[in-house]
Amino acid sequence: MKRIVAIACLALLAGALVAESYKAPVVVKEIGFSAKLEGGKVLFAWKRYLRPDLKYYKLVKSKTNRDPVYPEDGYIFVGDVDARGWVEEEPEAGVWYYRLCIITDGGERWVSPVVKLEIKAASSGIPGSKDFGD
Repeated sequence: MKRIVAIACLALLAGALVAESYKAPVVVKEIGFSAKLEGGKVLFAWKRYLRPDLKYYKLVKSKTNRDPVYPEDGYIFVGDVDARGWVEEEPEAGVWYYRLCIITDGGERWVSPVVKLEIKAASSGIPGSKDFGD
């Protein structure tokens, strides 16, 4: 009995570890993806995907890949059918490449054109006594 339970657990674990397969990404300008820096935050917006096969939205970000895509470059936000935007509250300084990926139940990857943003380091204001020492 213990052996059967152990085999069943291994089978479940193996099934969970099988990676999802995705089709090659296809750029779709109609997604209407935008990213802009405002008040030290990055504001993202896009049009709602109306087909019933939406699995999720994945917002990807890369410092080194000018053509980031999910899952290769990870993600910073995941959204469902109701998501129409997101805010990155404290973006790291540097040049970043952002893209929205629409992942469907069938494994399609509809992706927006990439948006490149240069984020400057936040200023700490005028130095005060705590900023100086002996």
